[in-house]
Amino acid sequence: MMTIDLKELFHTHPEINAKVVDKLLTALKSAFLTEFDYLRFKKSYLSLIEMGMDETTAMKSAFMTATTMGLTKDKLLDNIAYYKSVLYKEREQFAQALKHQIATHVDARTVEIQKLRDKKEENERKIIELQNQREVIESEILKISQEMETHTERIHSTRDQFRITFDYMHSVIEKDEQNIRNNL
Repeated sequence: MMTIDLKELFHTHPEINAKVVDKLLTALKSAFLTEFDYLRFKKSYLSLIEMGMDETTAMKSAFMTATTMGLTKDKLLDNIAYYKSVLYKEREQFAQALKHQIATHVDARTVEIQKLRDKKEENERKIIELQNQREVIESEILKISQEMETHTERIHSTRDQFRITFDYMHSVIEKDEQNIRNNL
């Protein structure tokens, strides 16, 4: 049985976040099918291309070899759908985690900031004796705002990196699916 380095199957580039790639590849690896499947087919196909074969011939040749191991075009397309569903499941889990991060680090902080601003207004009416407390609250608001900005930037960056990585990996599979549909 051939060993497959999934990173080789999804040639990534610098814009693709390595942590997101590792997370998605781990999900694909954990969903690995035991029979000769799309990923093994893709490895064979890429190996033939590396040997200088054109894409269409490489695909047909890899498929002919795969048919001797029981792979059919329908099974191959089913495999692609299966691996895409694994990616979609990861995307859903990421969306839930992202929602939680927003609720924890942004929404909750916004409410906290509003409460502090209300308290600030009340203290300003109490004149000079409350001025020290007012300064503490302003400093806390600044700190929380900075934390919120930091978390918002991180969340947006993580979301954007995930989208880029997901879209890239999804497009690779889509292209393979189209090639299989067109060439087999």
